[in-house]
Amino acid sequence: MNPQLRVGIILLWLVSVAGAYLAGSQFGPAPAIVTKSAPPPSAKPASNFAQHNRTPGSLSALESNPAKSSGTEASLLDGNGRNIPALIDSLSKTLSQGRDGMFGGLGFFRAFGPLLELSAEETEAALAEVDRTIEDRRQKRMIQSMLLGRMAETDPKRALAEVDKLIQASDDPSRSDGLYFSVVGALSSKDPEAAWKWYSTKRDSGTLPEEGARLSGMIFTGLAKQNLDQALSRFGALTDLDERNSAAAGIATAAKDPASWDRILKATASWQGSSGKEARAAMIRQWAGNDFQATTALLRSMPPAESQALTDSAGWGLMRSDPEKGAEFLMNGAPQEKVAERYNTIMNAWGERDPNAAGEWLNQQPSSPAQDGARANFARTVARRDPESALAWAKTVSDTGQRTNAIRDVYRQWSRRDPGAADAALGGSGLTAQQVEEIRKAGQEQPSFQDRGRGPFGPPRF
Repeated sequence: MNPQLRVGIILLWLVSVAGAYLAGSQFGPAPAIVTKSAPPPSAKPASNFAQHNRTPGSLSALESNPAKSSGTEASLLDGNGRNIPALIDSLSKTLSQGRDGMFGGLGFFRAFGPLLELSAEETEAALAEVDRTIEDRRQKRMIQSMLLGRMAETDPKRALAEVDKLIQASDDPSRSDGLYFSVVGALSSKDPEAAWKWYSTKRDSGTLPEEGARLSGMIFTGLAKQNLDQALSRFGALTDLDERNSAAAGIATAAKDPASWDRILKATASWQGSSGKEARAAMIRQWAGNDFQATTALLRSMPPAESQALTDSAGWGLMRSDPEKGAEFLMNGAPQEKVAERYNTIMNAWGERDPNAAGEWLNQQPSSPAQDGARANFARTVARRDPESALAWAKTVSDTGQRTNAIRDVYRQWSRRDPGAADAALGGSGLTAQQVEEIRKAGQEQPSFQDRGRGPFGPPRF
């Protein structure tokens, strides 16, 4: 397998599984909540939300030998090579520490690093050791998945068969616990036809694993790289909406240049109905998130009607790629009936990522009913980070009904964390005593705004 692809698959898998592993523990660390004092009430409050800067882990951590840096090399090696029982025992203890909230950051990558260096024989021995000694289901599945991914690098068909056997032998064959993820990814890269055959058989027999939709995306990436026209033809036979969206994103991933994008859009122009439109939307979102300049150039080259429709679809990806330029592109020449919708896209995406910059941008926009709605939506979006400032934004909404609703939604979120502070702030919100009392009662009875569904392409939770 291509080394970069190998590292990418492993990194993506580790991040998702590690997060799920920690989230499954009652001892996992609670997310930090950082607040700042509210801006002074004004028509255009200053944005002072706390920024959450995230530094991604270096991929080089996966390619290094963590044993050497962790001081455990002597215990993990013996005269015949790696001490497999000691390696698995050390990994299990490290994961247990993580469950207690004492382990995070690059620690997961360092812990799993030695598994990437195992030979085929050592991988088999490690799988047997895990099956024999690890009792905790999450730990067992996590380590097995990593080992099977290692096996899949050289023999993906065998690794896939091993996964099938493990699932069937488990006490709950309906649960796959993500075991297929790295294995199917490797098989899709090496032999996408074999991966498609396996997937089709599972789907048609009703035994497709729970992560089936995500698997279809990887498989269609491999199929599209091998033969784009054939991949598009097979895509047309898919019926499940989640499966289609994932497969569409997979095809989009395989297309690396604007010429391929244009070719795909022309080939899919005849796709009818909501499912066809959604598939094209999934593709343009994928491209927009990866290459802002090329995507916007492609959109500008299209007839206005087609460009406007795909611009709406590309909105979230454009904001992820370059929020400031994305906001400018979305609002420049936006049809009047689309202005409010695009404001919401911008505020949801940018407000989650960088509320300070989003607030400054919003302050610079001309007053209008749509901008008023954007203020209300912005207040809801950032209320989890800084409810004081969110309430100040909600109070600047000029429409009485929208202002009351925005204050209510901010209060609902705030009161779940700090009821006393939320009640005090609500009392000074400018609402009538009757409105305050109604909001307080409703806040105890109804879910908050953030607890409601946002749809399949809403902003990520954090």
